[in-house]
Amino acid sequence: MLARQFIPIGANVLKNSAKPLFTLLSYNLLSPSYMWPQVYTYVPEKYKDWNYRHKLLEQELLDKYRADIMCLQELTSEDYSNFWKKALQTNMNYGSNYIAKTPPQYWKRPVEQMDGVGIFYNLDKFEFISRSGIYLNQLLGVFSNNELEYLEKKPVTLTDGAGNQVGEQSLLQILKSKNQVALFVSLKHKETGNVFVVINTHLYWKYDDVKLTQCMIIMRELARIIEKHLVGLENVTDDKIKILFTGDLNSTSDSLVINFLKGQIVSHDNLNVINPMKPYLEHCVYDDVPEELFTHTCYSGKLKGIFDYIWYHDTDFKLRRILSGREVSHELAALNQFGLPNENHPSDHIPLFTEFEIL
Repeated sequence: MLARQFIPIGANVLKNSAKPLFTLLSYNLLSPSYMWPQVYTYVPEKYKDWNYRHKLLEQELLDKYRADIMCLQELTSEDYSNFWKKALQTNMNYGSNYIAKTPPQYWKRPVEQMDGVGIFYNLDKFEFISRSGIYLNQLLGVFSNNELEYLEKKPVTLTDGAGNQVGEQSLLQILKSKNQVALFVSLKHKETGNVFVVINTHLYWKYDDVKLTQCMIIMRELARIIEKHLVGLENVTDDKIKILFTGDLNSTSDSLVINFLKGQIVSHDNLNVINPMKPYLEHCVYDDVPEELFTHTCYSGKLKGIFDYIWYHDTDFKLRRILSGREVSHELAALNQFGLPNENHPSDHIPLFTEFEIL
């Protein structure tokens, strides 16, 4: 196993900072329910075993990384309730919040095995303010009549897991049928009094228009949360609110989702869509990282790419260090392995682990 390096970013980063620091991690754990036998044919059975993988996850999250804020995707309800919530609370004095997806029609397992997203936070550094969990298929009311009309008329070609065309539905129909969620947690940083709004999500894995629309829903809900619930709190002014948007966006750097988050106008027919949170979010960790540090963050057989992100504004936070991902690519090449998980890595994603300075 090649150890991943915690790489300093920028000049003078090795000097002690006068500004407060915190660490942040985003990680898709690979739910045991999604260890599809037809996908993970390259993984030996013993490394598919959930108990084996869970021990590695425990080593990573409770010992190796211990990030001040952890944003986890594909975390099952039972694993959150029975293990992670208690383990981090007891051993590390962490608070946490969680939202599970609603089970899809094909779901035959117990509902407790449905996955969702969770946010864990160091109570020595942060004070909990509020949380909001949303089901993305239930927030279509954030769109105007013109936008809804577009969603209803926009056709999307449906494909199966192999990419074969199997039919067509409207974009609105698909959005209503998907069960993705997002979790918003507001935290007060004790040392500075800043309010962090941390968002964690896991967008649908295909159809760019679906992912873009899901991301639009999250950004519009974020704008509502800031306006309705945070601005006006005692000692909370607009400049004190800082946003951290994390998750598995299932989107590459040239995708509609990423262009939208960067603040570019996305045009569809006579509709021009722009991110309402551009004043708070227009920077991601990869903007400051040399390209050679990451080949992929997801190594799921044929599906590989940089899909995991942390977004923020560079007047709020400065990236000081990031855990390099290139060692994982080199390891797989040296071992002649097709993807993850394997003996050393419990998920098909690698954790995106960072250190930030608060500006």
